[in-house]
Amino acid sequence: MFENIKEDIKVVYYEKKLSNYLRACLEHSFHIVLLFRFGNFCDRKIPILGKILRFTVEYLIRILFGSDISCKAKIGKGFRIMHGHDIVIGANVIIGDYCKIFNGVTLGNKYTETPDSQQPILENHVIISTGVKVLGGITIGSNSIVGANSVVLKDVPANSIAV
Repeated sequence: MFENIKEDIKVVYYEKKLSNYLRACLEHSFHIVLLFRFGNFCDRKIPILGKILRFTVEYLIRILFGSDISCKAKIGKGFRIMHGHDIVIGANVIIGDYCKIFNGVTLGNKYTETPDSQQPILENHVIISTGVKVLGGITIGSNSIVGANSVVLKDVPANSIAV
């Protein structure tokens, strides 16, 4: 958990200085990532009580930041949220290392009426711009960028720009 948090801070401030670590701790977008990391850790490592703590953290994220981020999601190191409001990340979403997400993004199911949960996979170094909806069991390839307000329903190959 702490190694991931160090990488999360590095993507905000590239230099390894104590002042940068302290400044990162003041950014509300970083608070969301920090809360997610804590909730995810509790869910995976602490029996029974961890589930309650995870639920509490998810609730805090909803109330404080207006985002619905499941702490069950698998998010790699160096994760960056640019503007931490109105973000939805489903429980079975997988996000690779060094990904960046802007506000208004939804990563989740395409069909909410079916019992199977098909949710997106973002590979490494993906940028998801403002207002993007990535729905269903699709993959966004490494080093790809999804343009603002796009609705993505099909796989995006690596090293691509989708609009």
